[in-house]
Amino acid sequence: MSEKRTICIMAAAGMLGSTFDEEAFYHALEANPAMIGCDSGTTDSGPYYLGAGVARMNRSAAKRDLTLMITEGIARSIPVLVGSAGTAGADANVDWMVDIVREIASEQKLRFKLAVIKTEIPQDMLMSYWEDGKILPLPGAEPLTREEISKVVRCVSAVGPEPFMQALREGAQVIIAGRTTDTSIFTAVPALAGLDNAFAWHAAKVLECGSLASVFEVKHGSMLAWIREDSASIAPGNPQMQASPVSVVSHTLYENADPFNLIEPGRKIHTKDAVYTAEDDRTVRITNTTMTRIPYTVKLEGVRFEGYRRVAICGVRDPLILKQFSAWIDDTIKQTKSKIARGMGLNDTDYRLRYMVFGDPEQVGDNALGLMFDVIAATPEQANGIISNVWHTALHVPIRDWQGAQSQTAFPFSPPTLETQNGGKTFSFCLNHVLSLDDPLETARISYHEL
Repeated sequence: MSEKRTICIMAAAGMLGSTFDEEAFYHALEANPAMIGCDSGTTDSGPYYLGAGVARMNRSAAKRDLTLMITEGIARSIPVLVGSAGTAGADANVDWMVDIVREIASEQKLRFKLAVIKTEIPQDMLMSYWEDGKILPLPGAEPLTREEISKVVRCVSAVGPEPFMQALREGAQVIIAGRTTDTSIFTAVPALAGLDNAFAWHAAKVLECGSLASVFEVKHGSMLAWIREDSASIAPGNPQMQASPVSVVSHTLYENADPFNLIEPGRKIHTKDAVYTAEDDRTVRITNTTMTRIPYTVKLEGVRFEGYRRVAICGVRDPLILKQFSAWIDDTIKQTKSKIARGMGLNDTDYRLRYMVFGDPEQVGDNALGLMFDVIAATPEQANGIISNVWHTALHVPIRDWQGAQSQTAFPFSPPTLETQNGGKTFSFCLNHVLSLDDPLETARISYHEL
């Protein structure tokens, strides 16, 4: 196999903003990779970041990682690819990261061509796709109704490598993309070199989380892969870390319902017959993976607004409460709902109230039992009123073993009421569907900027 048919690709880390290991980053660059890539998104943190259009990672940390990637990429003429910008990859998340890139270019006095790929789908376009029958349910999901579509407040499409490839053809040196599949970030450059094959996709699957696919991750950071027509090789960037057949297989299994059939836009990668061989004590070679072409679809991620969340956390250690905990908590909820109906005019269908217990009432020992009340209501005022009613009721619900006043719960904060970010705005995922596309670039809006 000629050397020019081997493409080296590099993941700076598994998550942009993780403040990856700088030493491993520079060591990986010695391999002269054809690209520097990094995923910046996840649904692991739930639907809030898509709904609110904000990033999970700290801005300073993201800027630190981007500065290293961009300055070295421009200096070495290596394209820099970032996917799923700002955690969720919505337009607002992309804009947040592009602002950081512009700041870096100004401060470091860098000149380069920036491509911005946005993959958010407006609701009118989403409705049009639904009307045309192009939105298909995944296993376990039901076909969508018009009413359900109308409740989607933000939707992104997880695009494949084709938008990256188009931007690279246009000479982009830095690419900041909206929601993409993790693997697509790393398959675009090999595909442009004629290696859109099973080994590129299999290696990208292992590469996507950076050095997490190592035997033992001493420090989180870079990972390298060498893509060929008949195989791929993978090794950590940190010279003191190793990859093994087991660690690479382990990451092939990671986040896949079917570890032998990995579905990507327009492709199915078959790993059942894959062979993993140790080339040396740090590097693993993959052979025998195959790929078939399938109809082109992209995963949709959409959220709807649920209301405003308020939470109260308390501890219970009174033995009289603990021995009848189930009856006590049931009475607390019953009395709470009755008070809310009388005082606020709300039925229990107008809001959501749940509780979670941390520990075993019968096995508390010297520790307090943890109890959390969680409320979602239509307005901040309602949420505040309900949660205050809940924790105050829990404080004083009587038990038959005791006469007179009592305080049943202890609160670690004052006030006991807590709220999540953005005033407690709460979202839920509401799509488990794919979108059938005739053109892989159809949901990608690409713009170019000379910085």
